[in-house]
Amino acid sequence: MTCLAPEVLWRLMELHDSVSLCLMESRVRQKTLARHGQEQGLGQGEPQCWPLLPTPQCSSPLDEHSLLHASWNGCLEQVRTLLICGVKADSRDTQGWTPLHHVSFRGHLPLVKLLLQSGQVEVNCRDFFNCTPLHRSCWAGHNEIAHYLLQRGASPVMRSSSGQTPLHLAAANGHSATARLLLQQGALMEAQDFHRWTPLHWAAIGGWGEVSDLLLDNGADVEGGKGGGASPLQLAVWAGSEESVKLLLHRGASANTAGPSGRTALHLCACTGDTKILKQLLAGGALVDVTDGSLASPLHLAARSGSREVVQLLILSGTPLEKRDRLLMTPLHCAALGDNEDTARLLLHYGAEVDATERLGRTPLHLAAERGHCKVLTVLLERGVTSPMSCVRFLLLPQATCV
Repeated sequence: MTCLAPEVLWRLMELHDSVSLCLMESRVRQKTLARHGQEQGLGQGEPQCWPLLPTPQCSSPLDEHSLLHASWNGCLEQVRTLLICGVKADSRDTQGWTPLHHVSFRGHLPLVKLLLQSGQVEVNCRDFFNCTPLHRSCWAGHNEIAHYLLQRGASPVMRSSSGQTPLHLAAANGHSATARLLLQQGALMEAQDFHRWTPLHWAAIGGWGEVSDLLLDNGADVEGGKGGGASPLQLAVWAGSEESVKLLLHRGASANTAGPSGRTALHLCACTGDTKILKQLLAGGALVDVTDGSLASPLHLAARSGSREVVQLLILSGTPLEKRDRLLMTPLHCAALGDNEDTARLLLHYGAEVDATERLGRTPLHLAAERGHCKVLTVLLERGVTSPMSCVRFLLLPQATCV
C-alpha cells in the first residue's frame, strides 16, 4: 500500500466515516418505514411519511476530536453540524483546551459566538493550565474576541497556574489594543504572577514600548510594585532591551534599585556586557561603587565576565580598583578567575594592585596558577610580579603546562 501523508489519511478516514454513517442511516430508515407502514395500514401505493432519526445523545472520542479539529481550523458549518448531532461543546483535548479555547486563540469570532450561544460551554472554563478562553485570546491579540468574551461575562482578573492574568499575556506579547481593553474592563495593573512580575515587567522584558507607556499612563508603578522581586528596569537590562531601558529611565525608574540578591541594573549590565545600555544607566544616575549581597561591585562582575569595554567605562566613571567583595577579592582576582586576559591587562594599566591578597592570602597570580589560566598568568608574570612558591610548584606539574 502506498504511504500517504497524514492529512490525506485523515481525509480518507472522514470520508469512510461519512459513507458508513449514510449506509447505517439508510438501513435504519428502511426498517422504521416498514414498521410504521404496518402500524398505520399503509399500502404500497400510498404516500409514505419518513420519520426523522433521533439525535444521538452521546458522542464518541472521534466525534469530539472532529469538533476540536474543526474549531481549530474555523470550520463553522462542520462545528454547527457536530453540535446538532450531540457532540459535547465542552469536549477537551490532551491539554484541557475546549473548542472555545481553540477558536479564541485562533481568532474565529463567529465560532466563539456559536459556542457561547449554544449554552453548553462556560465562558470562564479553564484548561489544564487554568487558562480561560480570554487568556488565550489575549495572548494572541484578538481584540474583537476578547471584547466579546468580556461582554459575555469573562473575568479579566482570573489567574492561570503561574498566576498570570489576561493582562500579563497581552503585555508580554505587545498587544496594546487588547491591554487597553482589559484596563477599561477592570484588569489589575499591579497583579503579580509567581515570579512577582506585573504586566509592566512583561512589557519591559519584551521591549514593548507602547504597552509600557499605556500601563504607566494608567498608573502602573514604574518600579514594579511591592514584593521584592526584580524591577522592570532590571529585566529590561537583562533582556538587552535598549528601548525599554530608555523609556523606563525617562519615566522615572531608579537605576539604583536593588533586586533580591542586592544587584542593581548596573550589576546586571556588567554581566551582559552591553555598553549602550551601560551608558544609558550611567547617564541615568547609576552608582558605580554600589555592591550586591556578596559585596561585589559592577567592576567585579565585568572583570569576571570579560567585557573589556564595560570594564573601561566603569573605571573611567570612578569605580574603585581595589574594592573588596565578601571574600576580600579585588576585580583583578575576578579577572584571574575568569582567565580574562584583556580585562586583567586593562586593570593593571589603570593601576590595580598586582599583589593584593584575598581572604586566604592568595594573590591573582595564585588563582590563575591554581586553575591553569595561562593567559592571565602570562600577563601577571609580564608585570614583573614575584612568583610565590606555590605557583612555582604548580607550574612544575605536567598537567599545568601552558601551551
